[in-house]
Amino acid sequence: MPLLSVRLRAALIALAIVPATPAPAGDLERGWAWLADTTRIETQGLFWNDRLGDGEDRWKSGGLTQSYILPERRLADESWFADRASALEFNLRGLVMTPDDTSFRGANPKDRPYAQYAAAGLYLRSIARPREALPGTGLQTEDRIGVEFGWEGDPLPLFDIQSAIHGLAGTGGNIGNRQNTIDGGFLANLEARRTWRLHRDMADRDIELAPFVQTSLGMRENSLRAGADLLIGSALEGRTWGADLATGAMIAGESMHRQGVHWTLFTGADAGYVASDVFLDGGPEGDGPSVGRRDTTARLRAGILLEHGRVGIGFSLNWLSPEFQGQQEGQTIGTIQLKVRF
Repeated sequence: MPLLSVRLRAALIALAIVPATPAPAGDLERGWAWLADTTRIETQGLFWNDRLGDGEDRWKSGGLTQSYILPERRLADESWFADRASALEFNLRGLVMTPDDTSFRGANPKDRPYAQYAAAGLYLRSIARPREALPGTGLQTEDRIGVEFGWEGDPLPLFDIQSAIHGLAGTGGNIGNRQNTIDGGFLANLEARRTWRLHRDMADRDIELAPFVQTSLGMRENSLRAGADLLIGSALEGRTWGADLATGAMIAGESMHRQGVHWTLFTGADAGYVASDVFLDGGPEGDGPSVGRRDTTARLRAGILLEHGRVGIGFSLNWLSPEFQGQQEGQTIGTIQLKVRF
């Protein structure tokens, strides 16, 4: 994805040379105060599919993630942690993975096996009161830690749902021979992420650089990732961001209320070391179809979010580097996010 790489480098250069024209003082503090005081139950999520990206239907083929976020003021009269705005997040997600060649009969040791996965997770999210890191630049730390419980394989109906969607879209309802499928099993994982948000208020836009580290530990995946996202827009204060575990796609959360049309452009990249991946290593017992997993992977992303009043829509492209030895190229996945505030 050379285009995404060029855009990321250009955006980082822009952040370094942009003149300091501060917006009204306290915008970042007011955004944090809104997060600390709100009682609104927030919903955030997205739909992703590689047909929206490179137009193929393979590997990480499609999925959905949806979160319901209960702020601490909804659950208690006092703040849980001093100088932090916190919330509980309940997340539901599901995804389907398929080989590149769905006509192959039996297990293909050079192609990703079929897999379907559904999970529910509970997370604690917390963001610190902003402090000045550099003149005109605020710093916040944001944490997300929790546990995900999931099931991989039969009797999940996700393959049938995907086939039905293909039929409705006119791309063919049969997703191929599914003999090469990982057996079902229960999975549990600990997920943790720390993000440092460097925020600069400008006259007509804001700029935010957000480096992060993220780890997954457990039965589904053992991995460590590090990367950064860059955001430029007119509505960054008082907003939290999530990330899809499967693709790395950014998920825009709620923000304090604003009038008129607002926009956000975002781009990012990360690299990771993967010590185990149940979907590539033969399933929960390790005795199912498997492929030679790559230990290091990379991801690039870029997207846009447009909002007006209570409605917002976002789209992003997310490039994933090859994840197993027989995979000759990466894949590009498109995401759609629709936000409606009731």
